[in-house]
Amino acid sequence: MKRFDENPLLTPRDVRPTQDGLEVLCTLNPAAVRFGGQVLLLVRVGESPPAEAACASYLYFDADAGRTRIGRVSRDDADFKPVDNRKFFYRGRMRLTSMSHLRVARSTDGLAGRAFKFDPQPALFPATPYESYGCEDARITMIDGRYYITYTAVSDRGVAVALASTEDFRSFARHGLIFPPFQKDVAIFPEKVGGMYVCRHRPHQSDFNDACIWTAHSPDLLSWGRHEMTLAPRPGTWEAGRVGCGAPPIKTNEGWLEIYHAADGNGRYCLGAMLSDLERPQRVVCRGGMPVLEPQAEYELAGVYGNCVFSNGLIAAADGTLTVYYGAADRVSAAAVTTLGEMLAAARR
Repeated sequence: MKRFDENPLLTPRDVRPTQDGLEVLCTLNPAAVRFGGQVLLLVRVGESPPAEAACASYLYFDADAGRTRIGRVSRDDADFKPVDNRKFFYRGRMRLTSMSHLRVARSTDGLAGRAFKFDPQPALFPATPYESYGCEDARITMIDGRYYITYTAVSDRGVAVALASTEDFRSFARHGLIFPPFQKDVAIFPEKVGGMYVCRHRPHQSDFNDACIWTAHSPDLLSWGRHEMTLAPRPGTWEAGRVGCGAPPIKTNEGWLEIYHAADGNGRYCLGAMLSDLERPQRVVCRGGMPVLEPQAEYELAGVYGNCVFSNGLIAAADGTLTVYYGAADRVSAAAVTTLGEMLAAARR
């Protein structure tokens, strides 16, 4: 992949916080779609309270009061257990130092990587108890003229996946949770397979299982079953730690092409390519042995979580050009360009 010369495309300086007293920490992991003559990115915008030396602060949405609140914990408190700059434990429960919402950024020249402008208001802001810690990492699939958005809903009830939809990217209908905790990385296929909707999802790892990509089927986009494990980490490689899906798959003559993310045993995130069977997408045809994009640029190496590239947005042009939008170091949004042929070749290597 060739990175855009204009990278990073979106930074925290490009958007105002939703209320006084907060600061924008990150603009990352954009979903992508071509709509109305523009390229739209549905960007995860993370906000945080100003840092304090004596206290660790966190944000949460109080659904009963309908407002965002700031929590503070003394760093000297015996129940305070730091993890990293993104999270800490307090009294045995996880707290996040930022809270994310989803916001549209628009560009008439998105494929060249210039002039993205954020909408003034969030598209999807925490609104339910299941989103009290944020809405994260959207993916967009167009089916029969409507755009379906999956996103991670985070709260003290767990990490789940919710579904929303829109026809105009101005108003959004929420359809509730479609996967209970602990689930992430849900991408819906752009058409039915065997008369059923299909998605990828990624259950949380445990003492019994690795963090693997799974496949599920649904008659209505809401109720998902026929779960099958599809892609697992490979020990001793760049994807030894975990794998997870990226943007919705692209249909090709050779199979469903996907650019997925993976982390090694040290938590270094790269992107890889894979192909699955057109009629049985739960069956992987081939996967590449090497990353197609790995953190190398300064904005990918240092940030909120360094040494990380993570993509859940992809636009395919009629001429076979693929523009991959991705989050870099959990702080900014960037893009790289490649071709369908190059990614098919990478998946076969």
